[in-house]
Amino acid sequence: FLCEERRDPHSGKWLEDFLQLQNLGNYHGTGAFNTTMYPTWDAVLYGIMTQPNEKMIVSAKRRGRGHGGWSKNNPYLQERYVEFKIDIRPASLVQRLLPVREQLAEEFETYLDIVRIVDEQIMQSYFHNLRGAEDVSAALQQSPSFDRVSAGILTNLTDFQGSSTSPLFRGNFDLLYSLCTQLSAYRLLHDLQSYSSNDPTSQWFQQFYANNVPLYFDGDQPFGRADDFLDLVLSTPPSLVLSSDTFPPVPLGWTDPLWVAERIIAIRSEIASEWKDVMGEVKGDHSKLSTNLFRVMMGRTIEESGNDIIEIEEEVTFDDLSDSAGAFE
Repeated sequence: FLCEERRDPHSGKWLEDFLQLQNLGNYHGTGAFNTTMYPTWDAVLYGIMTQPNEKMIVSAKRRGRGHGGWSKNNPYLQERYVEFKIDIRPASLVQRLLPVREQLAEEFETYLDIVRIVDEQIMQSYFHNLRGAEDVSAALQQSPSFDRVSAGILTNLTDFQGSSTSPLFRGNFDLLYSLCTQLSAYRLLHDLQSYSSNDPTSQWFQQFYANNVPLYFDGDQPFGRADDFLDLVLSTPPSLVLSSDTFPPVPLGWTDPLWVAERIIAIRSEIASEWKDVMGEVKGDHSKLSTNLFRVMMGRTIEESGNDIIEIEEEVTFDDLSDSAGAFE
């Protein structure tokens, strides 16, 4: 998206080819990166910045049928193209990505507060809808089972703060919201398995999570899938779980989807608090990477200059910069 906005689609195409991802600008979801090749957040950035500079050859139509005012039905006009080279500098791409990552981290601190606000209202909305329903059994099966308030809170809070947000702030919030929900469900599943593998709710939720992760979280997804997942949990009726290792099967007990939904929401609020602290450390995490990036870019500059000696004179100012902050903004 950044490359398109800066009228540099060729660098965006290079990124897609390097990461082996197509249509990345329209991708809305998780699990796109190869986590085996890039196990940490900075691995992909180091992978990009260490790539050599390249020249991409672009071909554009110069003259021909239907172009430049010429008739598109004239069979005697031959298609003519002009080719030109465009520099691709991977290290410079990383330099442009780091400020974007810092801006997103700053925005995410606000979004994580919204996650906790939403968590406080979901179950209240769910029980309020049940109390107001004439037929409780029908209300349990209706969708949505609770009011979707996250989008409204996001809009009101960003408008009230009056601060600038990224152009894709709604999509960014939705992805963060989904990640918090998925990690919360995974933590709950891990806690249930460590507590008792024979617990009926644990057995049910393990199968439920495995069946629905590809449908609600993995890959390219539409907006609002985190709320859709919670809605599915809340609309699932309790069921009797039977043992699978005995014959005849022995009843183990009833599942409790309502309790599962309450625990997912509670754990998600804890995750939001943890991640908010992490977001505050993003700028500091860039220090080492920025140092290595500077060395790589200086090395490339020396190579392109023919190994000539480059003198760098440090610029020093003696003026007070306290009144000049606006110029740097």
